[in-house]
Amino acid sequence: MPKFGRFNHPSNVTQVVNNVGTSFDKAKVHVHSLLDNTSSLDQGQAFQDKVEGFYIRVTNIAGGSATPTITLRASCDADGDLTFFPDTVGELALGLTTTNSGVAVYSFKLPLFTPLFDLYQVDLDKVYIFIKIDQGTCTLSNSSIVWVE
Repeated sequence: MPKFGRFNHPSNVTQVVNNVGTSFDKAKVHVHSLLDNTSSLDQGQAFQDKVEGFYIRVTNIAGGSATPTITLRASCDADGDLTFFPDTVGELALGLTTTNSGVAVYSFKLPLFTPLFDLYQVDLDKVYIFIKIDQGTCTLSNSSIVWVE
């Protein structure tokens, strides 16, 4: 039976990345796979849909301001050089009782495609999430990418 409508898919990474500081570090990354191989029709096909947005959760915020921000960069390569989501600052919504953790949300809503990626033969099925905090350090606890078909 053919698919109709809009289907949301999450990619969640819960790998803990400690001591995220005030500059990007390619060793401190979350790697997401955007392939949905649950159906035999999708297996082996490259990602061709739209990224809707990103959720980033940090914990253990230390040495920062009362209103910390994190900067997100999303790339299609492990070095963070082939960026498709440029450095974007998001204010953290801190917990009501636990003020050393928070969440930032970013909207994208574009297809994950550019002729540049074809030139470099980039694997569009993987997305590399890098963050930095404006002051002090934090722990990257969770990141989610929501994409639609």
